[in-house]
Amino acid sequence: MKLDQGPSGELTVLDSGYTDQVLLDCVSEEYLRIKAIIYNSLNDMNKLFLVDRALYTNSPERPLFMEWTPQNMSAMKKPLVISEVKLYSVERTWGLSTLRMMK
Repeated sequence: MKLDQGPSGELTVLDSGYTDQVLLDCVSEEYLRIKAIIYNSLNDMNKLFLVDRALYTNSPERPLFMEWTPQNMSAMKKPLVISEVKLYSVERTWGLSTLRMMK
């Protein structure tokens, strides 16, 4: 599934699917975005997104998300790898791109 922003600016899913692994890293100090690489071995199509924040939860029943932003990602020495991700979606609202991941 890949959608775009609606005419009234409502939430839209840019991409969605199952994946094996997500790699989060900072792009640079000046450019405040998170580089999110989605690895999917099923169809061997890896995808790259630049997002403003990444939200991660352990289960769909728990709506509490852990949040990564460019500010707290820049303090990490190594990229953050999240594996066993069952579903992800990239949403855009109010000019922000958000990656949501569910384990």
